[in-house]
Amino acid sequence: MKNHKFLASTFLILLFGLFGGSAADRLPAAVPETQQITIDTQIEAIAAVDVGTKMDWQTVRNGSTTDTSIGKGEIISTVIYSDSVLSNGGDISAVKNTGFDSSNLMDKKYNLESEKVMTYAGSSGSHLVGEESLILDVKGNYTSNSSEGVACVFSDTNLIHNPMFQNVVEAQSSILNLNSGQISTKGQIRAVGMSISTSAGMGYQIAVTPDSNSNEEFTDGIVKTRFAGDIMEARDKKSSEPRKDAYVNDWKKPAATNQWSDSTDAIGNISSVQKTFKYKSGLKL
Repeated sequence: MKNHKFLASTFLILLFGLFGGSAADRLPAAVPETQQITIDTQIEAIAAVDVGTKMDWQTVRNGSTTDTSIGKGEIISTVIYSDSVLSNGGDISAVKNTGFDSSNLMDKKYNLESEKVMTYAGSSGSHLVGEESLILDVKGNYTSNSSEGVACVFSDTNLIHNPMFQNVVEAQSSILNLNSGQISTKGQIRAVGMSISTSAGMGYQIAVTPDSNSNEEFTDGIVKTRFAGDIMEARDKKSSEPRKDAYVNDWKKPAATNQWSDSTDAIGNISSVQKTFKYKSGLKL
């Protein structure tokens, strides 16, 4: 039997209540002036390396990015992305491509896409560490007045004609004390759209294996992943029909909640770790 240690823990929690209705994410449309950014990185080195990318992007419809409360018809989408790789020596070969487009996109296209492939071989006790994080936060308010206090969508006391929602989804991966191996990741986020049929979306993939060009049978290190979501949806108010007073405030009561997470830890001599995550939420899927 080959001498190796593998510790993997996968944790999944699903809590979901649904009583009908069509509540879901509605994305804000892009502002008239849009931006496109591309960053391509290629590294071939035997040296210490420090590479990082960060982005904090917010788009607001019927409001301002400085708002502390959510106003009438306001929809806010927030994207937070970060990626870092750090080594204190060793042989590294890396290619990374990051693209950003703030314009309105239809389904199957993404405002943010980042993809990288790295091969690393440590020497003289050197290691590689890295972390990547994607967070998508979409919330909306359809009240006749601004909600009081902080930007919480389930706090207003006025009638509305469409459901409220607040959905937060995240994907994270970590590489710790890697001696050698090959790493590939791909992250995607869609956060703005003009059409009601355009859904919020996130995708993430990671694969960690031994270097295919070496004789190593295992990757030695620690690999961690975490995917999670916290979903709250209210029920639609049918304004064309009179409703009893007992039901008039259903719009501000969560009618569907879904809190879930999935995590994996692999520690020791690893022959393969592969994870794929997809998220999509909208009125028409």
